[in-house]
Amino acid sequence: MNTKILLAFTMAMLNYQMNYCQSTIKSTAKHYVKLYNGEMHEGEKLSYEYPMLQAASFNLDGRKFYSDKVYFFRNSHGTFANLYEIYGERAERYAMRINNTGRIQLYEEIDITAYGGDTLLTDNPKRLASGEVWQFYTKDEGDLKKGIYKNLKNDLTDSPASLKYLQTFKRLNTLQISLAVAGAAIIGQQLYARRNEDTVLSPQMVLGGIMCGATFFFEGPKADALWLAVDNYKP
Repeated sequence: MNTKILLAFTMAMLNYQMNYCQSTIKSTAKHYVKLYNGEMHEGEKLSYEYPMLQAASFNLDGRKFYSDKVYFFRNSHGTFANLYEIYGERAERYAMRINNTGRIQLYEEIDITAYGGDTLLTDNPKRLASGEVWQFYTKDEGDLKKGIYKNLKNDLTDSPASLKYLQTFKRLNTLQISLAVAGAAIIGQQLYARRNEDTVLSPQMVLGGIMCGATFFFEGPKADALWLAVDNYKP
């Protein structure tokens, strides 16, 4: 009995020590900015500043970096990517890393004003990352890319498991487009046939509308297929 108690106590202490070490490492992780030109600058405290009528910038221990020069950065809340090259000049849109499989890093777009300072602003949950969706990714900490089929097919081509899920996405996408085109064609044909008559909702038009509306239900499975392609990336 005493042996079991001692073993349980030892395991509890080990678990506590591991959790403590992890939290300590996280809290003391260096803040940094990585510029588009490849330069890396580290420091103790990074904040995002956006004064009225002035260009937004990042302040790293008193050093100022204009936001349009910053590609990636890390502060006390996590790691983030600038969407400047994706959305254009002065967009001031950012994405937070929500998942790191080792080779693939996933990013979800957020409102930087909630994450830019020392304190996380939680007054509006819509500005925060959900951790359930992603729109961008990097491979091996490289360039940020949109999480679309074309990009993923190129970057995950060396993983048969990933390609299987990408093929699933392609089939779903083809079916979705075909259904939308067929539904629109039915509606168009009915409108053309009744062009000289009063517009009356016919059963065929209802069917076409249902077919077009049904395409919405493909979005979930398509997103799941892309997520699974990333999760199963094993070159």
